[in-house]
Amino acid sequence: MTMQQACKKQFCTAILSVILLSSAMPSSAQNIPFIPPVYNYTTDFYNAGNQNWAIAQGNNGVIYFGNDNGMLSYDGVNWEMHHLPNNLSVKSIYIDSYNNYERIYVGSFEEFGYFESNETNQLIYHSLSRNIKDHQFHNDEIWNIYSFGGKLYFQTFATIFVYDGAEIRVQKPYPAVLYFFPVGEKMFAQLIGGEFSLFDGENFHPVFTRDRLNNDNAIAMLPYGEDWLLVTSKNGLYRFSEKENTLTPWHISGSSELLQSSINRAIVSGDTYIFGTLNSGIFAIDKDGKQLWHIHRDNGLNNNTVLALFRDRDQTVWAALDNGLSNIRTHSPLSFFEPADSQIGPVEDILFHDNRLYLATNQGIFSFSDTDGKLTPVPGLDIQSWFIKSFGNQIFVGHNLGTSLLKDMHEIPVQEAHTGGLDMKQVTINGRDILLESTYTSLLVYVRDNSGNWTFSHPVEGFSDLIKNLEIDYAGNIWAGHMYKGVYRLKLDSGCMKVIEMENYLSFDSTQVSTYRPIKVMKLRGRIVFADGDRFFTYDDIEHKIIPFDLLNNDLPGFADTHRIIPLNDTLFWFIRHKEYLLVEYRDNKYVIKDRIPYNILNNPPNAGRANLLVTNGNSSFFCMNGGIGKYSLSGGQPEVERELQTASITFHNRNNGQLFYLDPSRKGILAYQSNNITFRFRYPEFSKKIFQVESYLQGYDNRWSSTDGTRSTAYYNLPAGDYILYARIKDSSGKVLSTINYSFRIKNPWYKTWWAYLIYSLIIGSLVAFLIKRHIRKVVRKKQKLFEEQENKRLSQIERQEKEIATLQNEKLEAELIHKGKELASAAMMLINHSEFLKNLRENVQSLILAGKINRTEGNELLTMIGKNLPEEDEWSLFQNNFDLIHENFFRNLKKRYPALTPTDLKLCSLLRLNYSSKEIAEMLNISIRGVEAARYRLRKKLNLSETDNLVEFMIKFQ
Repeated sequence: MTMQQACKKQFCTAILSVILLSSAMPSSAQNIPFIPPVYNYTTDFYNAGNQNWAIAQGNNGVIYFGNDNGMLSYDGVNWEMHHLPNNLSVKSIYIDSYNNYERIYVGSFEEFGYFESNETNQLIYHSLSRNIKDHQFHNDEIWNIYSFGGKLYFQTFATIFVYDGAEIRVQKPYPAVLYFFPVGEKMFAQLIGGEFSLFDGENFHPVFTRDRLNNDNAIAMLPYGEDWLLVTSKNGLYRFSEKENTLTPWHISGSSELLQSSINRAIVSGDTYIFGTLNSGIFAIDKDGKQLWHIHRDNGLNNNTVLALFRDRDQTVWAALDNGLSNIRTHSPLSFFEPADSQIGPVEDILFHDNRLYLATNQGIFSFSDTDGKLTPVPGLDIQSWFIKSFGNQIFVGHNLGTSLLKDMHEIPVQEAHTGGLDMKQVTINGRDILLESTYTSLLVYVRDNSGNWTFSHPVEGFSDLIKNLEIDYAGNIWAGHMYKGVYRLKLDSGCMKVIEMENYLSFDSTQVSTYRPIKVMKLRGRIVFADGDRFFTYDDIEHKIIPFDLLNNDLPGFADTHRIIPLNDTLFWFIRHKEYLLVEYRDNKYVIKDRIPYNILNNPPNAGRANLLVTNGNSSFFCMNGGIGKYSLSGGQPEVERELQTASITFHNRNNGQLFYLDPSRKGILAYQSNNITFRFRYPEFSKKIFQVESYLQGYDNRWSSTDGTRSTAYYNLPAGDYILYARIKDSSGKVLSTINYSFRIKNPWYKTWWAYLIYSLIIGSLVAFLIKRHIRKVVRKKQKLFEEQENKRLSQIERQEKEIATLQNEKLEAELIHKGKELASAAMMLINHSEFLKNLRENVQSLILAGKINRTEGNELLTMIGKNLPEEDEWSLFQNNFDLIHENFFRNLKKRYPALTPTDLKLCSLLRLNYSSKEIAEMLNISIRGVEAARYRLRKKLNLSETDNLVEFMIKFQ
């Protein structure tokens, strides 16, 4: 086969595919004004100025924007501002890159230069305008930067600065340049108020005069086959044939609004021409001049004033706006129809029938057709509607008040169905072909009449409940999902008149006690599937019980919040979850995720739990949304661009001074121990808002992969000294690893773990050991000395104690002897005192007898003389007192001093009591009765002021 034949065959195959796809898709769907997804970014996202002027993309995939506050960069997750001197705005950007070298040239007010990455991936600005000699800036603003002939041209509306990589040369053409158009090896120019010209690097050569463009300016020059498409600001489009030197107006169909707008920028993307206007947003025209879409502020664009357009390497379009930025995903499989002029509310169901689009919404039924050109409400059905379905040529609508037929845009109520219709299925039960409808209260049966139309037949007897949706298995079991409480299994009789079997499953988990657990009932590849939010289940018709659906649970863990499953074909299925549409493929006996559409990428996502979807005969799926519908084309989309996970920055900070430092990602890092807090930030420039997850694993520290944070950063704090390798990988929504990187670094030992520190430690330890040994010896010597001293002291103490004991014994002996002698003294004294008193009394008696004449005076005197010779010359009592005081330390003196009222008799009693004489002994010594002694003791107590409890003898013994 020749090359020409092969090309012809491929071309025919492609044409046939397009024809088949077009015929499979409903004709009404082909003319619905779907627009691609638009992601708007405002200052709330990028935290910079409102106005954006220029856009470019680097080799690493990062998008750069000229902003009022400087140059913005965006990697799909993180925004970063790069400032110029004096925080000037950036009006133009041009990226010059080859191999691994890249410079980002920027232009501003009286300033231009370039950003260049240093070894740590940080952009550093270098000014070029400061190198210009002999030129005085006069309000020069660099609006555009062009590359031509190996040189860069920095263009203002008065001056051109030409940079050849070494020097800067100044050109001042007149008329000045409004726009340059570099095409191939040539560069054309539109002069301000002048001709469209060809520029050779020095001079301008007119190509055609200004009147050929109706005195308008050419603002863009785009390829069109072998010719060029010249775009003017206000006077339309022209085909310019350079070969034939002709300029022909290019007429476009169905886009009068574009011709009435002021075009400011234009680019080409494949076979599509994109036009950005100053007042009407963005238009897309195909190569045949047919308008593909128009995006403006009312249907998705953030602002209608477009200041720059750019096509990135994913073939999507970026728009720099007067207020914010927009990314238009022109090659996305998704597109949207959200009419701004019709407030239709949340869409519950979609139907294509007889070249019309019908939407069931909470505001009623709406219809769209080519003739109408817009959504219009269906009369009589302006009520909350739950479904709209066609069976043959009939359209049934389930709504809040019951069920209706829709015919020729008119409502025909089904009188017998007077409660809200929620779901309707065409099924075969017990060999009977019927329509089965679930409502707020019951199940309804419809049968065909003689003309083949479906008509109401009867309600099913023996069952009444709120059923949201129905599924029928091959055995004829009806599985009815309650709105809130579990699921029913129903079996009808042969005539489908009444329920003969009924089971209600409130929960599939025996530990679940709640009676209000919603269970979703669905069908997957002919098999009934249940989801309770935790796991998938299925019905085992052999064992007649519900069992876990292990295949789904293993292949799709965590996806049991699915509430609808809708087949796209035999191998692709839509799983509708609370927060996303999930496209699942069944291959090799496994379910794998093919695509995910999270609700957060939709401008107006459906309400959670209410999402629905329609699959047409072709490859298109239509999503229900809030205020519109979305379309997913399986055959659409752009081939994936090869991407790599990159290290955006590696930073560490010194704990001692808090300073932040950057590391070179291309070389092994060596960090001091005080800098062991390290942060890695990764980037994966991808802007579709698909779900990606960056994970990291630090070998030598982590024991598992861990996810990075929302900025794709991961940080490690207080890492121990050692060698590490950080591995990072990025996975898509199905868990597939897309790219990996790694980085090696070492954290040096702290100063206290270096060799010289260990040497110092050895010296210190040696000194300490010597000191401890010396100290121990001294301690032992002191201990032995102390023991000797203690023993010596103990010996001396013992000797002293023995001496004291001897002295005590001697004192006690002396005291005992003293007491004994005292008693002997007292006894002798008392005998003398008694003798003296006896002699005195005898003398007195003799004298009395002499005076009475009872005895002879002479004999009496002799007797008196004899008595007088035997009386002592001294007072015996005074002598006793003095001697007693000597022995008992002035006992009488102190006693008389303290108690002056004591009589001599009392003192005698006190001395005898001190000598511990008993009352009987005292009585004998004082020659009185014992009673007299007791009376004397009593009187003595009174004089001494002693209580009854005080011991008189103890008092006298202890008295001093």
